[in-house]
Formats: sequence, structure tokens, C-alpha cells
Amino acid sequence: MEYISRMMNSIAIPFLALITCASTGSYDFNGKIALVTGGNRGIGLGITTQLLRNGVKGVTMVSVNETRGSKAVRLLTEKFGSGKVIWLRADVSDERELEEAFNASIAHWGALDIVVNNAGVSDEPHPVRLINVNSVGVVQGTILGFRYMSVAKGGRGGVVVNVASIYGIDPSLIIPVYSGTKAFVIGLGRSFGSQLYYNHNKVRVMTVCPGVTNTDLISDESIMTSTTNEFLPGLTEIGYVGSKFLYKQTPDNVGKAVVVMLNNGDSGSVWVSEYDQPPYEVEFPDRKSMKKSSFIDQLFD
Repeated sequence: MEYISRMMNSIAIPFLALITCASTGSYDFNGKIALVTGGNRGIGLGITTQLLRNGVKGVTMVSVNETRGSKAVRLLTEKFGSGKVIWLRADVSDERELEEAFNASIAHWGALDIVVNNAGVSDEPHPVRLINVNSVGVVQGTILGFRYMSVAKGGRGGVVVNVASIYGIDPSLIIPVYSGTKAFVIGLGRSFGSQLYYNHNKVRVMTVCPGVTNTDLISDESIMTSTTNEFLPGLTEIGYVGSKFLYKQTPDNVGKAVVVMLNNGDSGSVWVSEYDQPPYEVEFPDRKSMKKSSFIDQLFD
């Protein structure tokens, strides 16, 4: 009987944790500190801008390009005043560098409440680099977010927002490795977004999947150099021509989507931001509902 009791408790406790999770409600931006990787341009700059516009106390932008970082600091200082934003150099794929940036940011601001893992590249000819930045970098940023914000580790709770892509949901043959890294980011966020993680750490994890966005990644030069014809002749040219017919939303729209997610998103949720429209949450079907019927199934009907 004692064994049965222990077994029932091992089942019941996680179940109760799931049903007693706090709801999100409206997010209070006032006094919050954010760290945004790749925050000095493109989508990262759009997210940084919207966080400041909604009242966060300060933002640390983390990237590898000092010239762009300094330019972004000047731009945001002109818009929002001095003392609102700093830039730190770190390669997100380098564990030591990224943790040093987290430490320096906390030393500067005294706290950390929001982590946005946005830094990414599109570089099909160099798949290992692509994976290290887009996947490994997001893993490391997510883990550091937990490490420094978790109430179980002395933090005050917080939010991790990971930036994936619509091509993580709908794979693109033009950029297969990139698509794979973004699918990984979605799976990572859904797993770490479990209510059990949230109940213990008070850290929400959410994922935003931008549609085609007007950034350097989709410039003509980038498309021609970041794709490859090695396994399918003419693929780069197909991507170049096809890109001319795509609607390109503004980076600010992704920033606005992140604000909506902070206000309304549950931990583990996945959102799409595209066509300069408000974001929408994605509901993933149960895998059994996706089972493809076959003649073998029909034999047993």
C-alpha cells in the first residue's frame, strides 16, 4: 500500500502543478530590464525599440559588430533619452562570452527581467556556423535566462522570448538548414515552456516566428551569398527571384508582437508575426491526429 501511495503522489503532484499555474494577465513593463541578442539592427532593434517605447527601464543589446552597436545606442538615446540602453560585445555561440555579457549587464542595471534570444544568421554554405548561432546560441541564452532570473536561484522571475521563423513551421527548400535551426528553436521553447518549469522558476518561455521581414538577411546580396546550389542547381537564383514577390513586414511589427506576447502569452506558447498584422498564437495538433492513413489501416477498419 505504501508503494502504491508513493506512486500515486508521483503522478498527482505534477498534475496539480499543471492546473494551478498562474495566469499571465497584463505585463508591467515599468522598471524592467531586458537583454536582447542581435539587438542593434533588424528584428532585434525593432524589439528593443518597442520595449523602450512601452516603458522598460533599460535594455542591453548584445552583438558582435561594435560599429552597428554604437550606432544603435546613439539612435535609441536620441529617441528615448540617455541611460536607457547599452551595448555589449559577445558571440552568442561562445558560451563564455555570452555569460560574461549577462554578468556585465546585471552588474550595470542590477537586475534582469526579459531575455530575447534574437541573434541569427542565414548561411547555408556554412551549416555548422549557422547551427552554432541559431540553435546553440538560443540554447545558451535560454539557459542563462533561467540561471539569472529563476526565483529558485535568487532571481525575481522573468520572461525568455526566443525568435524562430515561419520557416521553422513551414520549411523552406531554399534555406533547409536555417529552417531546421528555427524548428529546433520552436521545440526548445515549447519544452522549456512547460508549466512545471514555470511553477518552479517563475520564468515564462515563449517563441515568436516572424514572417519575411525587411532586414539584411533578405537583401539581394545576402540571398546570393547565404544560399547554395551545391545540391540543387539554380536554387540560389530561384530564391533571388522568389524574394521579389514576398511581402516584407517591418522589424517594428515583430517588436509589437513581442509586446503582445509579454502581455498575453502563456509559457510555452508560439506566435506568428507577419504581413505587418497583429500576431496570432499557433496551436499545434496532437500528433495522432496527423497520422497518415494507409491501405493497412483500411484493412483493419
